[in-house]
Amino acid sequence: MARIGILTCSNCTQDLNCASVVCLGDLRKRKGLFATYKKEEPIALIGIISCAGCPTLAAPEKILTRVKALAGYRLDALHFSYCMTALCPFIKKYENIIRETYPEITLVHGTHTPRNKNEFREEVKELLYPAVCVPQDMNDVIHQTVKIKKNKQKKT
Repeated sequence: MARIGILTCSNCTQDLNCASVVCLGDLRKRKGLFATYKKEEPIALIGIISCAGCPTLAAPEKILTRVKALAGYRLDALHFSYCMTALCPFIKKYENIIRETYPEITLVHGTHTPRNKNEFREEVKELLYPAVCVPQDMNDVIHQTVKIKKNKQKKT
């Protein structure tokens, strides 16, 4: 049995209300990066954690307290969620410190079937800046219903 965990982006889960629905859907269906697991092999989802937020100088080490919460349950693989792989400028730092501390855990870059990263980044950026966006959340990105406010400023 494969024992896995998922590491999500705290901006997406906390600020944009992402409930990892697409990640979990592809896990159940063995799609995306979960397609590498044998269909006859059961997968145990040990847990889902979010990162410690965009790092200060201490954040790379802070990620270890979160990973520790899963590692103590015989974790085989930790999947960085799609949002982490598409959005996180610190993913290499996180990966390096996790790999140093937990070399027995396989790190996987991704969860669900990838989308166009540039389009995804633009949609999320629009959600994070409410001055240009009607209040929405990650579900609007999933359903592709992001609505942008029209810029009403006159050019001078």
